[in-house]
Amino acid sequence: MIEYREICPSDFDLLCALGRKMHAESSYSALEFSESRLREIFDEYLSSPNKIVFIAVRDGELLGLYAGYVSKYYFSDELVANDIAWFVVKERRGSRIGLRLLDCFEHWALERGASEVRIGYSTNINPTAFDSLMHKRGYSRVGANYRLENRDV
Repeated sequence: MIEYREICPSDFDLLCALGRKMHAESSYSALEFSESRLREIFDEYLSSPNKIVFIAVRDGELLGLYAGYVSKYYFSDELVANDIAWFVVKERRGSRIGLRLLDCFEHWALERGASEVRIGYSTNINPTAFDSLMHKRGYSRVGANYRLENRDV
């Protein structure tokens, strides 16, 4: 049975291993992965009431995660929910794990009074499937992501 829950302090090693998989597969893979930076973010998300990480775990194995936060818009006192990471291991894609993690986040965000949920997409992992999924969930596409790499680094 798969358990869906918020992270706890003892989850860091599992989360770090999953973070490495996500990083390696994503458009960010050319950047250095920093375990210490991930630890900073992990601790920040554990301690903030406006930030959350949901995970899917089965028999001690981390199958996926959804991390996000609620904050005021820069131009309004209303709240918006944004994601920072949404990932399911390759072997479990196509299952309902990703959808259930999104359900957890949407419920959490709307319960906190968010006017809307905004999901970014910058990893470039299976863009066609991602776009189709988001439309089926009732999301509409707003804008796009662009990248200019520093080729001198």
